[in-house]
Amino acid sequence: MTGNLRVGNADLQRRPSRLVVWMQRHPVLVDIAVVLAAGAPQLVAMIARDGEGGWWGYLLLAVTAAALMVRRRWPFTVLVVVAVACAASPLAQPGFGYPLIPFSFALYTVASRQPTSRALIGYGVSVAATVLATIPYSVTGATPPLVSLLDPFSLLALVIGIIVKNRREHREWLTEFVNERIQNAALTERTRIAAEMHDVVAHALTMIVTLANGAQSIREKSPEKADAAVAQIASTGRDALNDIHRTLGLLRSADAGLDANLHHSGSNLPTLDELVENFRSAGLSVTLNRSGLPVPDDIALRQTIYRIVQESLTNTLRHAADPCHANVELRHEEGEIIITVDDDGRPRTEQITLGHGLIGIQQRAAAHGGHAHSSPRVGGGWRTHVVLPTAPHTETDD
Repeated sequence: MTGNLRVGNADLQRRPSRLVVWMQRHPVLVDIAVVLAAGAPQLVAMIARDGEGGWWGYLLLAVTAAALMVRRRWPFTVLVVVAVACAASPLAQPGFGYPLIPFSFALYTVASRQPTSRALIGYGVSVAATVLATIPYSVTGATPPLVSLLDPFSLLALVIGIIVKNRREHREWLTEFVNERIQNAALTERTRIAAEMHDVVAHALTMIVTLANGAQSIREKSPEKADAAVAQIASTGRDALNDIHRTLGLLRSADAGLDANLHHSGSNLPTLDELVENFRSAGLSVTLNRSGLPVPDDIALRQTIYRIVQESLTNTLRHAADPCHANVELRHEEGEIIITVDDDGRPRTEQITLGHGLIGIQQRAAAHGGHAHSSPRVGGGWRTHVVLPTAPHTETDD
């Protein structure tokens, strides 16, 4: 018998009874009880018959008792020893018949702890021992006890043992399966949080660097604009810190999902209009165009859209060598949302590679069942094209 089935931090099975707990904590006492249950009837019968069978009968009984005490450690070996002792018992005690109870305990242990094939072999040993036990009766012409020929105890022990083993293996498989699912879910969640951290930090740092460079270049000519840029740097830094604290809070909470904290206006994120305005403040010319159906009121979908647009514009701001214009198209058709971010910026002299940002866009799209593609545009600039599937449309305000 087993205790609670534990999956992660949860119990999937009711608590075992006090008797089961006691048996698990005192296996030696349980073994002694098994020995007494198996050998006491035969010992009492021997004493009642004035020690019929002599020392040979007591020796077989002692061997059987000693073997049953270690049946958990060497199940099949104990089964064979008990079978031999039980088969030899009628030779020393012809009037007692074949002792079935000790062998039944040994067979149950094999069936509940070892492969079913070994348990069936053990049952075959039981049948062979029963046949051997009838030989003395054939020689003397006496009629063997009926129970020795039928051996129902061994069959019952075999069936119960196999059932117990199968149930235990099923619980172990279920525990492993669910724990694996939990680990995969935790890994997915951590990957999502890592992507969130990258988006927050990369966006904030790009904005801060761009604004700082702009403030430095116009400090003498236009102090007011420089002060406004510095104020925008402080605001961007505060927003980034708040986002980082929220994301780290998710990491500290094993049971918290990302969506649990995204509940204001579909998410805790600013609107796309606010996002675009932030990029304009950093010196990037951006237009935002929406068309088609309203965006569904889906937290995960809205967050995915926001982060994809944010990362696309961050890449434009980071990689474009000269001031440029970016155009964001958000089109919701029946069954899918299409996001296209184009810019006309000339890339810097360093080679553009598929960095973490573009990979993050692809991963976010894939996690939502969609796909993303980023590539240079003909004639200059860069294009990011993302398609996200949507559930059946529900009319909501964007």
